[in-house]
Amino acid sequence: MTSAYDQGQVPNFEMRHRLQLAREFAGLGRGELADRMEISRNSVINAETGRTTPRKIVLNAWAMACGVPVTWILTGEQPGDHPGPTSGLGIIRTINGPQFGKQSA
Repeated sequence: MTSAYDQGQVPNFEMRHRLQLAREFAGLGRGELADRMEISRNSVINAETGRTTPRKIVLNAWAMACGVPVTWILTGEQPGDHPGPTSGLGIIRTINGPQFGKQSA
């Protein structure tokens, strides 16, 4: 009988890996991404190989150009993966809104 293998180690994806994954996810070549961001192709290469760490403004542009959250590029986590003290407040606002907050006569 075959069972699922649930042991082992999860590979560590560094920011440089996520930068490349984001670009590939968007279907962009290095030159295309550089053109969209108005930076040099070498800057893209250096970031993806880990030679340099892009500045925050470049990371924001990278995220926008590729359609991924900058939080994921920085941390590898989806925004909202770790609920903070204000998470869920949108639900409270909806419940207290006009459709639930007022009783009909």
